[in-house]
Amino acid sequence: IPAVCGRVCTHPCESHSRRAQVDEPVSICHIKRFVGDYALRDDYNIPQIKSLPPTGKRVAVVGAGPSGLTCAYYLALMGHSPVVFEQREHLGGMMRYGIPAYRFPRAELEREVDWIVSQGIELRMGTTVPNDVTLGELRRDFDAVYIAIGAHNEKTLGIEGENAEGVLSAV
Repeated sequence: IPAVCGRVCTHPCESHSRRAQVDEPVSICHIKRFVGDYALRDDYNIPQIKSLPPTGKRVAVVGAGPSGLTCAYYLALMGHSPVVFEQREHLGGMMRYGIPAYRFPRAELEREVDWIVSQGIELRMGTTVPNDVTLGELRRDFDAVYIAIGAHNEKTLGIEGENAEGVLSAV
């Protein structure tokens, strides 16, 4: 999902760029943003990787955030049939629900997600594991299961003052 990388990545790798020994580090973040914007600008009218022939294998992907969508995309390229189960109304996980729109505009997120889904990914929105379908059912009905449930809930430290006024969760 190149458009998000160029806008959100904190680019810690740049401080270790070998190019800095010559003049300045390579701006990986800006390069990622350029490539992502270039791809989106022309609706991915760039050379594409062709999918391998269908394998007949079906894979359940639980969660439609960055990990689940990336997994489903590469499974489709390998000729498998990914089925993504997402409990929320929209795809994108923390890219949608955790990153503010001013950092990653929703129109760009939609274009990225729509393009990924168009590669042959089946969606089952509003489906919660284990309430709507159990892990046992997924194991029975699919050749493999990939769990990418994300990190929508905060983790607390259990220390004094964590609930004090003005203390906010990172999520």
